[in-house]
Amino acid sequence: MSNKNTEPLILITNDDGVDSKGLEVILKIVNNITSNYIVVAPTKNCSGFGHSITLSRPIRLYKIREKLYSCDGSPTDCVMIALSEILKNKKPDLLISGVNIGENIGDDVSYSGTVGAALEGAFSGIKSIAISKNRPQHNDKDDWSGVEEFIPDFIESFIKNKDMIININIPNISSNDIKGTIYTKLARRKPMGKFLYRKDSKGTPYYWLTTDRSKVNLEPNTDIWALENNYISLTPLCLDMTDKNYLKNIWDENNSK
Repeated sequence: MSNKNTEPLILITNDDGVDSKGLEVILKIVNNITSNYIVVAPTKNCSGFGHSITLSRPIRLYKIREKLYSCDGSPTDCVMIALSEILKNKKPDLLISGVNIGENIGDDVSYSGTVGAALEGAFSGIKSIAISKNRPQHNDKDDWSGVEEFIPDFIESFIKNKDMIININIPNISSNDIKGTIYTKLARRKPMGKFLYRKDSKGTPYYWLTTDRSKVNLEPNTDIWALENNYISLTPLCLDMTDKNYLKNIWDENNSK
């Protein structure tokens, strides 16, 4: 029988919601690593919520069953309420956000609820992983074998690693066709969606943003290049948003006067 005192404590969330396929997959993986975990996920899909928190209304926490909770706030709210109200400030050994259905690459990471939840973990001093898998295109199979093959070993090794945050993107192909893993930097691919104008049944106008993206040059060693070439992309992220190069130039200029 395993000893919970020696098992790693893992906090799990998923911005696709508490009933998502990605959450189901990651729970199967985590269950083979530790029995010492807690899940707090949004009650509904919160894709695109970024690192937002809910201030304009109260949020509600629901216990679905042992170890599994839903929260009607954002993915970041889920992490915050898990740490303060469920774990009572007990620090997890790892936070997993995902598996998100749909890649989180390039400029999309700033909009991503998956990455936002992982950032919150990192802000709290927790090793954090954001995991996403490419969405099937056209008649492609929804293939989870890459996740199931790669993620278990990565989790076990990452727990022993230094504190950091990493954004993982996995191609929607068979694990046999994945060429390997590659550490990458974020590409530049920004949302280029347009607002569709419509009217509801009462004639009131509304707008719905499409999810188009800008075209990119497939620069080697970027996350988009990795996925396009059948690699798993591992992108280390940084919490410090300071433009250090600009700041260094200003300081150097001032020191030279």
